[in-house]
Amino acid sequence: MSTLVETPSAETTDDAAPAPRKRNAERTRKAILTAALKEFSQAGYAGARIEKIVKAAKCNIRMLYHYFGDKKGLYLAVLEGAYEDLRGREAELEIDFDKPLEGFLALQRFTFDYFEKNPRIDGLLRNENLIQGKFVSQSRKVTETAFPLRRTIEHLIDSGQKQGVFRDNLDWAQIYVTIAAMSRFHLANGYSLSVTLDTDMSKPEWRRARLAHALELLEGYLTKGK
Repeated sequence: MSTLVETPSAETTDDAAPAPRKRNAERTRKAILTAALKEFSQAGYAGARIEKIVKAAKCNIRMLYHYFGDKKGLYLAVLEGAYEDLRGREAELEIDFDKPLEGFLALQRFTFDYFEKNPRIDGLLRNENLIQGKFVSQSRKVTETAFPLRRTIEHLIDSGQKQGVFRDNLDWAQIYVTIAAMSRFHLANGYSLSVTLDTDMSKPEWRRARLAHALELLEGYLTKGK
Protein backbone atom coordinates (compact mmCIF):
# COMPACT_ATOMS: atom_id res chain seq x y z
CA MET A 1 0.00 0.00 0.00
CA SER A 2 1.51 3.26 -1.04
CA THR A 3 1.33 6.47 0.98
CA LEU A 4 0.62 9.68 -0.81
CA VAL A 5 2.78 12.60 0.28
CA GLU A 6 1.60 16.04 -0.77
CA THR A 7 4.38 17.88 -2.53
CA PRO A 8 4.29 21.69 -2.48
CA SER A 9 3.59 23.16 -5.85
CA ALA A 10 6.24 25.18 -7.62
CA GLU A 11 4.15 28.30 -7.06
CA THR A 12 4.00 27.71 -3.28
CA THR A 13 7.73 27.03 -3.09
CA ASP A 14 8.59 30.15 -5.09
CA ASP A 15 6.33 32.34 -2.95
CA ALA A 16 7.73 31.06 0.34
CA ALA A 17 11.41 31.13 -0.55
CA PRO A 18 12.08 34.88 -0.80
CA ALA A 19 11.00 35.68 2.78
CA PRO A 20 13.85 33.81 4.57
CA ARG A 21 16.35 35.12 2.03
CA LYS A 22 15.12 38.66 2.62
CA ARG A 23 15.39 38.26 6.38
CA ASN A 24 18.91 36.86 6.05
CA ALA A 25 19.90 39.75 3.79
CA GLU A 26 18.54 42.28 6.29
CA ARG A 27 20.40 40.59 9.15
CA THR A 28 23.64 40.58 7.17
CA ARG A 29 23.27 44.23 6.21
CA LYS A 30 22.53 45.20 9.81
CA ALA A 31 25.50 43.19 11.08
CA ILE A 32 27.79 44.98 8.62
CA LEU A 33 26.49 48.40 9.65
CA THR A 34 26.90 47.59 13.35
CA ALA A 35 30.47 46.38 12.87
CA ALA A 36 31.28 49.33 10.63
CA LEU A 37 29.98 51.85 13.17
CA LYS A 38 32.33 50.43 15.77
CA GLU A 39 35.31 50.43 13.41
CA PHE A 40 34.72 53.91 11.95
CA SER A 41 34.05 55.43 15.38
CA GLN A 42 37.33 54.05 16.72
CA ALA A 43 39.63 54.40 13.71
CA GLY A 44 38.00 57.09 11.58
CA TYR A 45 37.47 56.74 7.85
CA ALA A 46 41.12 56.50 6.82
CA GLY A 47 42.12 54.13 9.60
CA ALA A 48 39.15 51.78 9.35
CA ARG A 49 39.82 48.37 7.82
CA ILE A 50 37.23 46.55 5.74
CA GLU A 51 38.77 43.21 6.75
CA LYS A 52 38.04 43.91 10.41
CA ILE A 53 34.46 44.91 9.60
CA VAL A 54 33.63 41.75 7.65
CA LYS A 55 35.27 39.60 10.33
CA ALA A 56 33.19 41.23 13.06
CA ALA A 57 30.04 41.00 10.93
CA LYS A 58 30.78 37.33 10.15
CA CYS A 59 30.27 37.76 6.43
CA ASN A 60 32.48 37.78 3.37
CA ILE A 61 33.84 40.90 1.73
CA ARG A 62 31.84 40.25 -1.42
CA MET A 63 28.59 40.70 0.52
CA LEU A 64 29.79 44.02 1.92
CA TYR A 65 30.56 45.36 -1.55
CA HIS A 66 27.26 43.96 -2.84
CA TYR A 67 25.27 46.00 -0.31
CA PHE A 68 27.35 49.17 -0.11
CA GLY A 69 29.50 49.36 -3.24
CA ASP A 70 32.76 50.40 -1.62
CA LYS A 71 34.26 51.76 1.59
CA LYS A 72 32.91 55.24 0.94
CA GLY A 73 29.42 53.90 0.35
CA LEU A 74 29.57 51.95 3.58
CA TYR A 75 30.83 54.95 5.54
CA LEU A 76 28.08 57.18 4.18
CA ALA A 77 25.47 54.56 5.06
CA VAL A 78 26.80 54.41 8.62
CA LEU A 79 26.97 58.20 8.90
CA GLU A 80 23.47 58.71 7.53
CA GLY A 81 22.18 55.92 9.75
CA ALA A 82 23.63 57.63 12.81
CA TYR A 83 21.90 60.91 12.01
CA GLU A 84 18.65 59.13 11.17
CA ASP A 85 18.72 57.36 14.52
CA LEU A 86 19.36 60.58 16.45
CA ARG A 87 16.76 62.60 14.55
CA GLY A 88 14.24 59.75 14.69
CA ARG A 89 14.48 59.49 18.45
CA GLU A 90 14.24 63.27 18.79
CA ALA A 91 11.01 63.11 16.82
CA GLU A 92 9.57 60.67 19.37
CA LEU A 93 9.77 63.28 22.12
CA GLU A 94 6.34 64.37 23.29
CA ILE A 95 6.76 68.13 23.08
CA ASP A 96 3.96 70.34 24.39
CA PHE A 97 4.30 73.60 22.46
CA ASP A 98 2.08 75.32 25.01
CA LYS A 99 4.89 74.72 27.51
CA PRO A 100 7.95 75.88 25.56
CA LEU A 101 10.43 75.97 28.44
CA GLU A 102 9.59 72.39 29.41
CA GLY A 103 9.98 71.47 25.74
CA PHE A 104 13.52 72.83 25.58
CA LEU A 105 14.48 71.19 28.86
CA ALA A 106 13.14 67.87 27.55
CA LEU A 107 15.28 68.25 24.42
CA GLN A 108 18.33 68.98 26.58
CA ARG A 109 17.71 65.91 28.75
CA PHE A 110 17.20 63.72 25.70
CA THR A 111 20.36 64.94 23.92
CA PHE A 112 22.47 64.56 27.06
CA ASP A 113 21.17 61.03 27.61
CA TYR A 114 21.45 60.03 23.95
CA PHE A 115 25.16 60.74 23.62
CA GLU A 116 25.81 59.23 27.03
CA LYS A 117 24.28 55.96 25.82
CA ASN A 118 25.66 56.06 22.25
CA PRO A 119 29.42 56.68 22.52
CA ARG A 120 30.10 55.11 19.12
CA ILE A 121 27.87 57.62 17.37
CA ASP A 122 29.60 60.41 19.27
CA GLY A 123 32.96 58.98 18.22
CA LEU A 124 31.83 58.73 14.60
CA LEU A 125 30.79 62.39 14.54
CA ARG A 126 34.02 63.51 16.21
CA ASN A 127 36.10 61.64 13.63
CA GLU A 128 34.04 63.13 10.80
CA ASN A 129 34.81 66.60 12.13
CA LEU A 130 38.52 65.78 12.23
CA ILE A 131 38.36 65.46 8.43
CA GLN A 132 36.37 68.72 8.21
CA GLY A 133 33.03 67.12 7.42
CA LYS A 134 34.32 65.64 4.17
CA PHE A 135 31.56 63.06 3.84
CA VAL A 136 28.67 64.59 5.74
CA SER A 137 28.81 67.50 3.29
CA GLN A 138 28.11 65.03 0.47
CA SER A 139 24.88 63.77 2.01
CA ARG A 140 21.67 65.66 1.36
CA LYS A 141 19.88 63.14 3.56
CA VAL A 142 21.74 64.36 6.66
CA THR A 143 20.63 67.93 5.99
CA GLU A 144 17.05 66.86 5.38
CA THR A 145 16.86 64.92 8.65
CA ALA A 146 17.45 68.18 10.55
CA PHE A 147 14.39 69.94 9.09
CA PRO A 148 11.94 68.60 11.74
CA LEU A 149 14.36 69.55 14.52
CA ARG A 150 14.58 73.10 13.20
CA ARG A 151 10.79 73.38 12.97
CA THR A 152 10.41 72.10 16.53
CA ILE A 153 12.92 74.57 17.97
CA GLU A 154 11.52 77.50 16.00
CA HIS A 155 8.00 76.60 17.13
CA LEU A 156 9.14 76.48 20.76
CA ILE A 157 10.87 79.86 20.41
CA ASP A 158 7.78 81.42 18.85
CA SER A 159 5.51 79.99 21.53
CA GLY A 160 7.76 81.15 24.37
CA GLN A 161 8.09 84.66 22.98
CA LYS A 162 4.36 85.01 22.41
CA GLN A 163 3.76 83.92 26.01
CA GLY A 164 6.31 86.46 27.19
CA VAL A 165 8.53 83.86 28.90
CA PHE A 166 11.45 83.92 26.41
CA ARG A 167 13.80 86.74 25.55
CA ASP A 168 13.89 88.28 22.08
CA ASN A 169 16.43 87.55 19.33
CA LEU A 170 16.75 83.80 19.89
CA ASP A 171 18.36 81.80 17.10
CA TRP A 172 17.38 78.16 16.64
CA ALA A 173 20.85 77.00 15.51
CA GLN A 174 22.65 78.78 18.36
CA ILE A 175 20.33 77.13 20.86
CA TYR A 176 20.84 73.65 19.43
CA VAL A 177 24.62 74.04 19.29
CA THR A 178 24.51 74.99 22.97
CA ILE A 179 22.36 71.96 23.80
CA ALA A 180 24.69 69.65 21.86
CA ALA A 181 27.83 71.18 23.37
CA MET A 182 26.54 70.79 26.92
CA SER A 183 25.73 67.16 26.10
CA ARG A 184 28.98 66.17 24.38
CA PHE A 185 31.94 68.31 25.47
CA HIS A 186 32.53 66.44 28.73
CA LEU A 187 32.37 63.12 26.83
CA ALA A 188 34.82 64.14 24.13
CA ASN A 189 37.28 65.63 26.63
CA GLY A 190 36.47 63.72 29.79
CA TYR A 191 39.77 61.88 30.20
CA SER A 192 42.01 64.92 29.85
CA LEU A 193 39.71 67.20 31.85
CA SER A 194 39.43 64.66 34.66
CA VAL A 195 43.21 64.74 35.05
CA THR A 196 43.58 68.49 34.52
CA LEU A 197 40.81 69.44 36.94
CA ASP A 198 41.40 66.51 39.31
CA THR A 199 37.73 65.56 38.99
CA ASP A 200 36.46 62.17 37.88
CA MET A 201 33.93 63.09 35.19
CA SER A 202 32.96 59.47 34.63
CA LYS A 203 31.20 59.21 38.00
CA PRO A 204 27.39 59.01 37.80
CA GLU A 205 26.98 61.72 40.43
CA TRP A 206 29.20 64.10 38.43
CA ARG A 207 27.18 63.38 35.27
CA ARG A 208 23.92 64.08 37.12
CA ALA A 209 25.31 67.37 38.41
CA ARG A 210 26.48 68.22 34.89
CA LEU A 211 22.99 67.68 33.48
CA ALA A 212 21.44 69.80 36.24
CA HIS A 213 23.96 72.55 35.45
CA ALA A 214 23.16 72.34 31.72
CA LEU A 215 19.42 72.61 32.38
CA GLU A 216 19.94 75.62 34.63
CA LEU A 217 22.12 77.38 32.06
CA LEU A 218 19.67 76.73 29.23
CA GLU A 219 16.70 77.99 31.24
CA GLY A 220 18.62 81.07 32.34
CA TYR A 221 19.59 81.93 28.78
CA LEU A 222 16.12 81.46 27.31
CA THR A 223 14.38 83.46 30.03
CA LYS A 224 17.03 86.14 30.64
CA GLY A 225 15.39 89.43 31.60
CA LYS A 226 11.96 87.83 32.00
